[in-house]
Amino acid sequence: MANERPSPVIIDSTGGKLWEFPDALWQKVPPLQAIRLRRTVNEKILPLLYKLDDMFPRSGDSKNRHISGMSINDIEADISSTVLALHLFDIALDQGLLKFVNKGAKKAAKPGPKTPVGSCGMSLAEARRYFLEDAARNILKEAGHDPKKLHEMLGNYDLNDPSVLFKLKLMATFDPLTISELREGLRGNMGKLFDCDEEFFKVLKKAKPTNFLRPLRKTLGKNFPDILEWDGTFIRAVAEGLEHSAKIIALGRSLLEIKDPEIARALGRWPIEEALVKDKVKGKKKTYITRIEQVRKLLGDEFKILMKSNAAVIDQAGNWKDEEIERIKFFVGYINGDVIEALAELPFAYTVNIMEGLWSTVSREFMEQHLTTPEAISALKSIVAKIQQMGVE
Repeated sequence: MANERPSPVIIDSTGGKLWEFPDALWQKVPPLQAIRLRRTVNEKILPLLYKLDDMFPRSGDSKNRHISGMSINDIEADISSTVLALHLFDIALDQGLLKFVNKGAKKAAKPGPKTPVGSCGMSLAEARRYFLEDAARNILKEAGHDPKKLHEMLGNYDLNDPSVLFKLKLMATFDPLTISELREGLRGNMGKLFDCDEEFFKVLKKAKPTNFLRPLRKTLGKNFPDILEWDGTFIRAVAEGLEHSAKIIALGRSLLEIKDPEIARALGRWPIEEALVKDKVKGKKKTYITRIEQVRKLLGDEFKILMKSNAAVIDQAGNWKDEEIERIKFFVGYINGDVIEALAELPFAYTVNIMEGLWSTVSREFMEQHLTTPEAISALKSIVAKIQQMGVE
């Protein structure tokens, strides 16, 4: 079978115009290179890709169409088909299914990374990039963007993976303000956005930039690029849970302490109230009072311990009274999320009383070194169980 495959390097000089074939005069003229590349692909590469495509069966309800029988123009007009064709091309290269023979030679030779192949004066990498970038520019053009600004949109990202075209298609439909906020917040890191999963892009497409990205950028400042470490599930929890900009601003950089997306959703359930405050210029202006900001100020640096607990604890903490927080604040430095979880089955007043009781009966050394150990957590759970048996008032 290998001997029957065509060698897609030199094409016959028949059936085409003069500039469709390699010549010293035309070799490096980009528009003519593109014409020769497309002719070579159409006549020599596509037949092999069709055969490869037929080797991968689809289920009856599969959304992944075949490219067999499609012209090169039809493939380029459909992003899914373009991505599939490029993946099949990569498979063909990886498996050695394509032969490259120099003109006049009898044996195939593996081309170097910069060696021109396929009658077009381009290397394999350049030819591949031609189709990738052409597809990317078509995406921008269809979305109403200037295709010449592709590299401005990609930032420092090296467009190499064909699947990234799906993300670019989502990005091309972002609210212009979303793109503006991303550029300003990520600055030189714009290209890293494409390392995020597709769900991440879907969230950015749906979220209102004035309620989400803008407050994120302003409150996180130079740490804004850290949001690129989030996966799609986490950023969706932040966008949906902290649906009001005031909640994001109230959390500030504490947001980066959160690892569990359900904690972000739980914080979003804390109360928020609209209020009018005096303003020297406007007389009165509307503002928002969030419980997040109040608790954060009361706990200070110890607020981050809550961010490492769980959603059940966060839900309970949203109902803590100010005086109870003042009483527990002294002990927060000695506890962690496990301690809070162990005591969360009881009303918060009991938690305060238990901590005060432990402080008065055991040494400070115990509070500092042993309270968060598995043995101490188990003992706390036993205390909670006994109190529940006696009845909670």
